[in-house]
Amino acid sequence: MPWTGEQEALAQAAAVGRHTAAWIRDLPLPPSETWIVGPLADAVEDAMATLDPGDEPWTGGPGRGGLSETTEETLAGLIYAMPEISAWLTPEQQIALLGIVHCVNGIPKLLANDPGTIIEGGGLAALCTVLEVTCRTAPTPTPRA
Repeated sequence: MPWTGEQEALAQAAAVGRHTAAWIRDLPLPPSETWIVGPLADAVEDAMATLDPGDEPWTGGPGRGGLSETTEETLAGLIYAMPEISAWLTPEQQIALLGIVHCVNGIPKLLANDPGTIIEGGGLAALCTVLEVTCRTAPTPTPRA
């Protein structure tokens, strides 16, 4: 049973995921930091594009909301890269990146565990706004050479 406004909310989330991933891909990182602008940005885009309020595990545990284990592991890997990229990003960009990845990692789980509130109550739209504002207000990335 689809929720009222589900298609629109999921389409908005996918669009915000593409925009957010593009912001990550534009971060001013050296060519050696391909994981951030490649697999991490791809994981952000994938997580937001594959949201599924009906994705529940067969064993009765908490739902995943469409978030694959591989994507979740990639998102969780950011913390390990932070010491290396801190030399290249401003503190504001680092905070924005951490916040984006944390939010994107949590949205599918929230969606799976309380789809009515997050879709019909506007929670997904509110979190998408947080992501959009983060990309707009974090210092504009300078193009990589």
